[in-house]
Amino acid sequence: MRIIIHRGTHTIGGSCIEVASGGNRLILDLGLPLMGRDGTELDEKSVKNKSRENGILPNVAGLYHGEEACVDAVLLSHAHIDHHGLLDHVHPNIPIYMSQGSNKLIEIGNIFYPEKTNISNIQHFEHWKPFMVGPFTITSYLMDHSAFDASAFLIECGGKKVFYTGDLRAHGRKAKVFENLVQHPINNLNCLIMEGTTLGGNHKGCENEQEVEEQFEQVFRQQKDISFVFASGSNIDRLVSLYKATMPMRSNKTLVIDLYTAYVLDELKKLRSSLPIHENDNIRVYYMQGHAKKLADNNLVEVLYKFKSRKIELDEIVEDRVNMVAKLPIRNGMERIASMAINKSLLQDSQLIYSMWAGYLEKKSDVKEFCSKYSIEMKHIHTSGHACLDDLQRLVHALNPTVLIPVHTLAGDSFHHHFPNVIRLDDGIAYELA
Repeated sequence: MRIIIHRGTHTIGGSCIEVASGGNRLILDLGLPLMGRDGTELDEKSVKNKSRENGILPNVAGLYHGEEACVDAVLLSHAHIDHHGLLDHVHPNIPIYMSQGSNKLIEIGNIFYPEKTNISNIQHFEHWKPFMVGPFTITSYLMDHSAFDASAFLIECGGKKVFYTGDLRAHGRKAKVFENLVQHPINNLNCLIMEGTTLGGNHKGCENEQEVEEQFEQVFRQQKDISFVFASGSNIDRLVSLYKATMPMRSNKTLVIDLYTAYVLDELKKLRSSLPIHENDNIRVYYMQGHAKKLADNNLVEVLYKFKSRKIELDEIVEDRVNMVAKLPIRNGMERIASMAINKSLLQDSQLIYSMWAGYLEKKSDVKEFCSKYSIEMKHIHTSGHACLDDLQRLVHALNPTVLIPVHTLAGDSFHHHFPNVIRLDDGIAYELA
């Protein structure tokens, strides 16, 4: 088998990996880059005008619209935009394989986000159930990651085995799937293509998702005014932590979410029934006009009626704000609550919990502006969506690959200090498994 990292040997995000055998080719992920190939910031114009010439589209022959398709399939590991954001450029004759959960998240994003990922040839796989594409036998392994229903892939062909981790961790709500892989490793693995996000940046925070939940609860139990939470509406582990921390037997707070978050939970609950929302629980839904319009524009007016019994108005939030935890966007959500509250009585003890990677704060000026404007204390409660070094080392020790190739990292040059059998590639350079 032949491996080419089209993008990802020196950057985080924009992943694109080719695994080939003879004339048969698989592409693993096709993500929107988060940075230039040298780590510099991308300009907005190049991101909007995606092409091979400006480097946004990886230089992969036979993959895109307008040329002869000569790729057997694309495999998507998970529905984060740095892994799926360019899939709408794939030639319609090329099937794109993904989990049902990833497909749901992309469909939801197409309703609510301005950037659409419209895919015409989607095929679903089941985790741990092998399927064939040309000469390749492919098995998806459910992974613990901040993206719902994320996959790693075992690819077998011609007596060789390649395992691509996608993005993974060992400290989320699905940690047992990581432990199961370590305890029951793949035998005779020729090549491990492994992410190393945490090796090159500040990813410190809570040890695990359980600690996030416990810190949430502690803050909510002690709150004397409303708590705002800034977190991704598609980070399902985080939403569950937030939900559990506000339950009656815990902090006993009313959890206010927006229509987008409510719709995400409702759609994914069809795939995993244990997810909130549950009957007679403490969740209320704030109807933002923009979200309601997007649902209506997509012929989903029934969703507006579905959550009608949970609908909450701003004045109700303000009047009972000592018992409220609001996970809403800054604009048209938190801002409106704060401005109403300050007109009635000053926000004396409100707080904002920032529950995302701290590095994003540099680009989230609205968060800092909001806290400064209303004199709101900001707390950082978060755990990474990516594995720490110790867990990566445990995985490598268990799998014992003949070759380890770093991807999705800014610290690929340091891999050989931590792991054996490292082969350092550059983007676009083919490596033939011996």
